[in-house]
Amino acid sequence: MTIDAFERSLADRTRGLVIAPDHRQYDSARSLFNGMLDRRPRLIFRPADMDDLVSAVRWASESDLAIAVRGGGHSVAGHSMPDDGFVIDLSRWRSATVDPGRRIAEAEGGCLLMDLDAATAGYGLAAPSGTFIDTGVGGLTLGGGISHIIASEGFGCDALIGVELVTADGRVVEVDEEREPDLLWALRGGGGNFGVVTRFRYRLTPLERMYSGSLSYRGPAVGAVLARLFELDTSAPDELSTQAIVFWSDEDGGPIVRINVDWRGEPDDGDAAIRALLVDPVPFATTLQPMTWLQAQARFTPIPFGLRHYWKGHLVSQAPAGLADAIITAAEGSGDEGFILVELIHGAAHRIPDDSAAFGGRRAVANVTALSIWQDAGGDEAGIAWGRRAAGLFEPYSLSGGGYLNYPEVDQTAARVAAAFGPERFARLRTIKRTWDPDNRFRHNANILPA
Repeated sequence: MTIDAFERSLADRTRGLVIAPDHRQYDSARSLFNGMLDRRPRLIFRPADMDDLVSAVRWASESDLAIAVRGGGHSVAGHSMPDDGFVIDLSRWRSATVDPGRRIAEAEGGCLLMDLDAATAGYGLAAPSGTFIDTGVGGLTLGGGISHIIASEGFGCDALIGVELVTADGRVVEVDEEREPDLLWALRGGGGNFGVVTRFRYRLTPLERMYSGSLSYRGPAVGAVLARLFELDTSAPDELSTQAIVFWSDEDGGPIVRINVDWRGEPDDGDAAIRALLVDPVPFATTLQPMTWLQAQARFTPIPFGLRHYWKGHLVSQAPAGLADAIITAAEGSGDEGFILVELIHGAAHRIPDDSAAFGGRRAVANVTALSIWQDAGGDEAGIAWGRRAAGLFEPYSLSGGGYLNYPEVDQTAARVAAAFGPERFARLRTIKRTWDPDNRFRHNANILPA
């Protein structure tokens, strides 16, 4: 079937919306989080129901077409919107339901984090997933998932207990620990390589209140605070999850670090734990306060779609004093919008067995990523150069030479993807890929070639 015949089949035999380049919604449908990417797919299809989706996948395979899947459209590398490609757009599939007695949530493949949070919070429950509420749960979960409760619950993929998936040949498969456990293992961190996930099933945790906010430090204090943070792996309680944002202040002529803190428990206990970890020096600004889980999730203002991005970093396995110095050095030249993100990994994230998921960063102590962000095309060369230079400073401390695959660089290489998993895990993923997608239809992602 030619691409033109494929388009006619979709238009004539499904109830979904077929968006070709001459469609009035084409430009809005192809918009991406990363404004540096001006991708022009051949067709975008919004299925009305499961029959539509199954037909589209089956016909695409019969037509020898690769298939991209768009959920939230938040991939910095633009995986969901390939040039001249075929895109299945799940952005209207945003229903989320909760079984409070069993503490299980189900979320459709196009759900955003805000949809899942809104569904669970009414029952005093939460799913560990991500930190920005406008991000799609699909990409978050399939790539790992670092949340405000990572220390007590592990990665987002650790809470994944099942999926409904459409395979490359158009079959609908239920996947859980009893049915296709190898595939469930692969979906916990192996990305969108194995099919279209139409429904995610999550294990939930009771959670209503948080004690959250930030502590900010400047100048000479920044290095000491960062060095102390990297000791959390052995000293922090599970109730405390932490990240740091480091940037350069031209006004101060030096670095500033904002420590974002999430304490799962009573405020007094949180204050005591935070003081014990960050007793010295004194921050120049604090915003810690009690809040609901929804307020904690929504406190980071979403980064607007359309800014230009180049992100690159490493999952680090060790954190001697040299890493703190490297982060401070990297922060200089970050520009008006750029910063270094340090997401600490400890507690339950480390205790969960390493062989329970395909995710390759469980033994890291932190994800350290340079987020280069700017507004105009004239800044592309400098913005990309800074991101690469900063990531190069973190490389000596890397777990495996790979980064966190949910924060992919635009020019991500196959070697970096393989390194993020390590050789044994990657070999197993390639074998599973051969079983479920032998022709690599689902290759617009952090791609795993079939064995």
